[in-house]
Amino acid sequence: MISCASAGIFSGYALAADKLDCAEYLYRNVNISNKLELFWKVFAKGLLSDYLYSLTAHGDYLSIPMCFPVCYVPILSAEYYWLYGGFNRVWNKYMFAAANYPFLQLRPSLIKGRLAIDGGAVDNIPLFPLLKSKSASFAPSELDLIVIMHFDSRYDYRNNFVTDTPILDLDLSYCNGFKKAHCDYSTETVEERLSKSYEYGNVIADKLFSGDCSRESLRGAIDEIFLREHAERQRNLSLDRFMTILNTVGRVLRKDGKCIKKLF
Repeated sequence: MISCASAGIFSGYALAADKLDCAEYLYRNVNISNKLELFWKVFAKGLLSDYLYSLTAHGDYLSIPMCFPVCYVPILSAEYYWLYGGFNRVWNKYMFAAANYPFLQLRPSLIKGRLAIDGGAVDNIPLFPLLKSKSASFAPSELDLIVIMHFDSRYDYRNNFVTDTPILDLDLSYCNGFKKAHCDYSTETVEERLSKSYEYGNVIADKLFSGDCSRESLRGAIDEIFLREHAERQRNLSLDRFMTILNTVGRVLRKDGKCIKKLF
């Protein structure tokens, strides 16, 4: 199961549809290092929507169920949508809304007469549908391992959830030395990030799956990873801290956070 939010839907969809090579190709070819140029390409030129339509296509098949939140304003209500199986053209409408921040897109998203914006505004790390959903064709107790990947060095899922499922919490800034050049998508920087991420992923996988992969073994490996990275995370600022604060407000205001809908 994949649960993702905001721009994470690109990676989530690519993984669910077995199109990681396409996502990597798109990522490698942004080649923008100037913050103003990036804003112009995203806001005025529709870079995100262009990439979304480049990634999705008729004939795609999601072999892994994928979930993402969409935020509806003005009350910041959240609805979670599941995708699975053969491609449906209605998906793009909802996925576009899920990554559509008002100041990053010239064209607004309207779904059933309601203004819809980036789901990360209310749930940037959507663990909720994996742990709470009883209508997504699986039971939470069946999950052997959940891996959370984000850019918030202060994030702790234990503040909001209690579960017996082993959960690995990774701030991906760790493998990049917590560099804050998040608007730099030059070819050189992207190549460096990809190289470091591959290396980091191999280290994490070896730590997790070199044993018997029982729940006890996974928890032990997760604890080792957490202890190794925790101190470094606490010494650095978060790339997603603004989103974390916004999510705190969103949890108070949202009215239908348990709404789980299928688009397949």
